[in-house]
Amino acid sequence: MALAGAFLLAMQPAWGKNYALLIGNSAYSIGVLDNPANDANDLAGVLKATGFETTVLMNKDGAAMTQAIRDFGEKLRNNDGIGFFFFAGHGVQVAGENYLLPVGFPFRNENEVQANAVSANLVLRYMEDAKNRVNVVVLDACRNNPFIKTRALKTRGLAPMDAPSGSLVAFSTAPGTEASDGSGRNGLYTKHLMSTLKVPGLTIEQVFKRVRESVENESEREIGRKQSPREESSLKGGDIYFVAPPVVAGASANADAVELAYWNSIAGSNNSADFDSYLVQYPQGKFAELARNRLRAVKAAVPAARADTRGEMQAPASGQAASGQAPVAVAMVRPGKVYSSPGSFSFEDKSDAPMRAAELISISCRDMIKGKRVRLVIDEKGSIAQQSRSAFRHAIEERMKGIGVRVAAAGGAADFVMKGAIETAAGANPVLGVGEVDLDADFSLALPSGKRLAQASASGGAYSGRQTMSSAKGAVQGVWEEKSDEIVGKLFRDYCAGH
Repeated sequence: MALAGAFLLAMQPAWGKNYALLIGNSAYSIGVLDNPANDANDLAGVLKATGFETTVLMNKDGAAMTQAIRDFGEKLRNNDGIGFFFFAGHGVQVAGENYLLPVGFPFRNENEVQANAVSANLVLRYMEDAKNRVNVVVLDACRNNPFIKTRALKTRGLAPMDAPSGSLVAFSTAPGTEASDGSGRNGLYTKHLMSTLKVPGLTIEQVFKRVRESVENESEREIGRKQSPREESSLKGGDIYFVAPPVVAGASANADAVELAYWNSIAGSNNSADFDSYLVQYPQGKFAELARNRLRAVKAAVPAARADTRGEMQAPASGQAASGQAPVAVAMVRPGKVYSSPGSFSFEDKSDAPMRAAELISISCRDMIKGKRVRLVIDEKGSIAQQSRSAFRHAIEERMKGIGVRVAAAGGAADFVMKGAIETAAGANPVLGVGEVDLDADFSLALPSGKRLAQASASGGAYSGRQTMSSAKGAVQGVWEEKSDEIVGKLFRDYCAGH
């Protein structure tokens, strides 16, 4: 069944075209990668099925990559739809800035990277300048660092990036770590991204959260270490879907219709991740036994020979829609909310949660704040927040400890005062008919004298399933487990930037 390419945005119904630029570089002289060209080409096919007009470039030099990014920015100018940029290949960080490596240049040191590679910020600048409504940047560029063994560049992985307003930046793994190139046709991250993009009724945020869960689970199971994708989001407005929820005639979308639409979209797939994803979401679903059978058959099959991606290839029109294609509908659902996926994604990852806050802060910043004492003052608004007071405070304290900051005793001396207000609300989702919770937080960091040094806000939500207080509390506390990283990281990062 063809996927419906509808996107839902608030505030009002509109029309917009959806464009994607995908670059896959495999043929590096510093180390050939097996899958990036496959990743770009295959993901383009999935995006095309959801209504995107796609352009695919494979094994390009810096000049060709830069020109393609410029052209992409022009195509997005004043567009009312979605801009999607994807890069698979080698990527490195130099002085805190991320660079996408083209092919055809024998990079030997940092100066050559800065002079000849393509800055990831260039992509964000062109997309932001185009004033397109929604921009998504996906970097599956944290493969093994080819410079490690030569000591030319000793920093692993990519650095954190700020997403401009209206944008989401997704990384295939956490800052400073490396991503798996995969053992099959596609990289681990892209394999699960392609599978999850097909699920009807998932917002953009939900898609990436489910991808994170799937990648973490498979990497830990298959290679013995956790690869944990991350995102930085500044999306705004209403919910945005890659594949809109199915609408039953005369009624809203229901769970059976969503499951049926999802199954129809993957029934003929040869990608094991599609059936893994279905079984995670519907372990007792109507098609669960069929999914297990298909999964066994796919895994038992002899792996297809890898496509030869080492030569110079280009498919600029592999996913392009015909010029007369009807624009994709953009309709209104509910503005300004971000939801986690119901019943599958879990925020409970306390063992490495403090590291997520630390990843937002540079080493020099951590040295600057190490041992500082912080007095914490939190105002909880709403019955759920008030009953979660100790959990909220504990999460912030753990994040501060994780970056080397001490929590000041009540009435004791302090170097900083962190004040915050957390407001929560609970209700029923009108589309899915399940409980949901929302959380909004505003925090500031100040001197004891009252001089404000930094401020940060965060908001999020989750499906709580049953509409009970205990379910709502659990869901809200799960959201805060994630958002407290964001708050603490941004406050101290901004403080250090100003000092």
